[in-house]
Amino acid sequence: MKKIIKYLPVMFFILSLQLVSCDDELEQLPPENLSNELSLSTYDNLLLATNGIYTLLYDDNWYGRDFTVIADLKGGNGKSSPLNSGRFQTDYNWANNQDNTAAFWDEAYYLISRANNVINALVDFEEAGVTQDQLDQLEGEALFLRALAYFDLVRMHAQPYTSDPNSLGVPVVLVTEIAEPARNTVAEVFTQIVADLTLAETKIGNPVFEGRAPADAAGLASLEAVQALLAKVYLYMANWQEAANYATLLINNSNFNLYTAANYNSVWDTDDASEVIFEVYGDATQSSYAGFDAIGYIYDPGGYGDVCASNQLLNLFETGDVRGNLFKTDAGNPGFFWPNKYPGKANIRVNNAVILRLAEMYLIRAEALLNGASVSGVTALADYNAIRTNRGLAAATTVNLSNIYDERRRELCFEGNQLWDLSRTGRSLDRDEAETQISGDVDIPFPDYRWAMPIPFYELDANSNMEQNPGY
Repeated sequence: MKKIIKYLPVMFFILSLQLVSCDDELEQLPPENLSNELSLSTYDNLLLATNGIYTLLYDDNWYGRDFTVIADLKGGNGKSSPLNSGRFQTDYNWANNQDNTAAFWDEAYYLISRANNVINALVDFEEAGVTQDQLDQLEGEALFLRALAYFDLVRMHAQPYTSDPNSLGVPVVLVTEIAEPARNTVAEVFTQIVADLTLAETKIGNPVFEGRAPADAAGLASLEAVQALLAKVYLYMANWQEAANYATLLINNSNFNLYTAANYNSVWDTDDASEVIFEVYGDATQSSYAGFDAIGYIYDPGGYGDVCASNQLLNLFETGDVRGNLFKTDAGNPGFFWPNKYPGKANIRVNNAVILRLAEMYLIRAEALLNGASVSGVTALADYNAIRTNRGLAAATTVNLSNIYDERRRELCFEGNQLWDLSRTGRSLDRDEAETQISGDVDIPFPDYRWAMPIPFYELDANSNMEQNPGY
């Protein structure tokens, strides 16, 4: 990759966000003409560099907007609103092109390179007064963040593991260097993700120390975040038993509690909400702050309001389901509803982006149990009803996979899951409502080459070993 893998200067990464309890200010390390070895040769600088890995997640090309919006818009939860100004029309039409997700590719590999720099600098690192626990913590965080980046890249740019694990994945790059890496298989990428996370599980402890206590503790990687991501990764691999095992660790963890019917609609602008295991903390002072391009502005009729909820999604909510009330209306456009999971903290442009939360762990375990996993004393029906009864609904008497898929859609809508829930389970996209809105294909069968986004053109141009996805 010309901008990232081949010619990326290692010192480009050293502008980092120092998470502190009072004001989340940017801290800058020594000038960029210093060598990587020198700049990462002290614990304080390694700490700053680790903090700097997080900043890219908030970029509007990633969890700050695009990555999340694309998953719900292309997956059928969203549609173009009457306020649409042309944003995301290519995605809505499934007219995949090499520009659509190129910026996300850039940001993900920038993050991977930052993580690589920290991980590799920690090998045989010693400094008087610095404990091994402190060093392990930094390594664990970097491993978690690298795993998350690869998980998102392989979901966006490759066919699902459950379809063909030997198909083209993305390049696994573990050292920032001048190189032209070829694409690894999907299975190889997932193997690296699991390796990073299982190592992180042995390293990571309590990230809130050394003056790093942020306004939102869930904005730093923790042991629980590692375990929750492992549950989700194993779900995508259809490793049902491991998915259930790791989900159970979170369900049994007293640090987290399900939202109730009484508070569900009021938690989305809250730091340290009771379900949140890991989220991207939003703040207007961050270097990746997108301002008017932030996700809240896209989902609010008082902002741009380009994307609203589809009727197919809205029709899934039963009477009495409090989640059906978590939508905004606009007096000038009756009959349209905008999701209110990004209501803003200071304003609608500043939001936390939830990545992993407790409700999904219940749904992961329920799906895994229905697919043959076993956890002593636990049933899929009980997990399903734990969600339903905390959302204002009566307990069900039976449950099947179709129920779980619908429940994931209701519970996790507009959190960036639906597109990949469809592909990992081999389901086609059916969105009859879109027939009046788009010129492209309304329904997308599975399998189809379009479930994997194309590799950016500049990557192909700069890297002779890079191969484009079939069909493009």
